[in-house]
Amino acid sequence: MRTAFCLFLAAALVGPAVANDDNTMGMFFNASDFSDEARNFDTNTAAFNGYVVLLAPTVSTVGGYEVGIDISESMVFVLGVSGPNGWTNFGGNLNHLVGYVTPLPVYDDGTVLCTLQMMYTMDQYVQIFFEASEPASIPGVPVIADGDDPNTLVGCTVHGPDGLVASLNRPPPITDDAKWSSVKSLFE
Repeated sequence: MRTAFCLFLAAALVGPAVANDDNTMGMFFNASDFSDEARNFDTNTAAFNGYVVLLAPTVSTVGGYEVGIDISESMVFVLGVSGPNGWTNFGGNLNHLVGYVTPLPVYDDGTVLCTLQMMYTMDQYVQIFFEASEPASIPGVPVIADGDDPNTLVGCTVHGPDGLVASLNRPPPITDDAKWSSVKSLFE
């Protein structure tokens, strides 16, 4: 049963790519690669970085953003968070209520909003979700503020199914040998 559950989770993450809607917020483990492959990190080292990224922006600059981050495993530690352009977080490491002193220019292929310094020394599968911040300027969704007019708030979609934006230690894909072993064990 555990194997079937792991297979389901792997298929969900490795499945078809999620189309980018306008103003999509995601998490990646590479500062310049925003592909679906960069949404998973295998924790073979204790410390690593995660990046909150804005994709397909409809604004030319970002004056701030809001996002809540939910991590399925309590032993994943966010040691610190930092960002560019006078990044100031009025929330916490997992509840971002951020403003930039100077509006952040955006790029069509992705803009890093912040860097999370993270640590996880185990090898269990971990899911990372984005949701609305607490409090939320727009209920139910992450938000960006237009850098040209900070009073203009834009709700963001999330880059992943059901808010799942990233994972740690994705289960490996099933190989033919693994399939045969599991079937064979049913008859032993």
